Amino acid sequence: MWRRCSIEGTKWDIKLTDVQGRKSIVTSQERIRAILNFQIPDRIAKADSYWEETVERWRREGLPEDRPPGEYFGTDEIWGIGVDLSGQLEFKVIEETERYVVLINENGVTRKALKGEDGRWSQHRDYVDLDFTVKDWKSWEEYKQRLQPSETRFSPNLKQLYDRERRKGKFIVYTVSDPYEKTQGVIGQVALLMKMVEDPDLVRDMFEAHVTLMIQMCQILMDKGIVFDGAWFYGDIAYNKGLLFSPRAYREVLMPSHKRLFDFCNAHNMPVIYHTDGDVRDVIPSLIEAGIRCLQPLEAKAGLDVRKLKAEYGEHLAFMGNIDVRVMGTGERRLIEEEVKNKLLVAKKGGGYIYHSDHSVPPSVSFESYEWVMDLVDRYGRY
Repeated sequence: MWRRCSIEGTKWDIKLTDVQGRKSIVTSQERIRAILNFQIPDRIAKADSYWEETVERWRREGLPEDRPPGEYFGTDEIWGIGVDLSGQLEFKVIEETERYVVLINENGVTRKALKGEDGRWSQHRDYVDLDFTVKDWKSWEEYKQRLQPSETRFSPNLKQLYDRERRKGKFIVYTVSDPYEKTQGVIGQVALLMKMVEDPDLVRDMFEAHVTLMIQMCQILMDKGIVFDGAWFYGDIAYNKGLLFSPRAYREVLMPSHKRLFDFCNAHNMPVIYHTDGDVRDVIPSLIEAGIRCLQPLEAKAGLDVRKLKAEYGEHLAFMGNIDVRVMGTGERRLIEEEVKNKLLVAKKGGGYIYHSDHSVPPSVSFESYEWVMDLVDRYGRY
């Protein structure tokens, strides 16, 4: 049986598989490709992300030392290839105490990162930004000159890594932050939101320059023989009460850059997975129009429910996530089963669903509880 799908003038034919067809799926690549094409696979695919502290806890509770959690639980079906989209400025530490480190990162941003109890630190968590690289047109024009495509923006052994994961049958995606997230990284969130109102032309220019680099770098990788199965972009444009800006601002300022990026991916048979935290419901129709195929992670604590989203958008949009980590953290097997069962049985109908937590798994979730989650996903995720 064939289904005719149409999204804003784009049409494609999708063949719905039968039982015999489902049995023929043997790799993650085949499984996720079917799911994103709204076909019926053998089972739902699995992906997830874990806090570092979560993995440390699980090691103490039984996770083998030599097994990454994704490999152990089978949540590593998607493998991402990223590139360095920074200004490639010199990274340097300019101050260090017992409690914190002050650094200047590759984007030229001055950042204060707190140390943990063990003395470790990362510029990507527990930090506050002290000064930003871009403040106006002049500083932007200077910084923009650094956004040039180069093979220094990815690992020299990337093709060998790609070949290894391809042999494993992984679904391989081009994955980078989206233009909103990259722009925020050089100008700051508050300034970016203000500029979207006060100087939208500056913001559009910043978005477009980052999109150009993203496309150029993807093309370089493809020219080296890398074949992407999809794309996965990260851009947190919402919080738990709604969007960080209006739906109108999205359509007028960010959406044109999103559409150019997503059009490039779709033209190269790379269905787009889009990650955004928070309550993004007000722009889901616009995101579909811009060209996304799958929305992730569907934060339950922001009011999203995959069952409602499936009913409203399931003909045009696939979903990944929405299994509430707060419920996982209770350790109550009955509550966890209700959460997984009730959502999976609805979300998996007709294909178009990949398991993922509703954000990332925190250390409040025990190893035993997560093993139970995986058992339930395997049970209720089969077709």
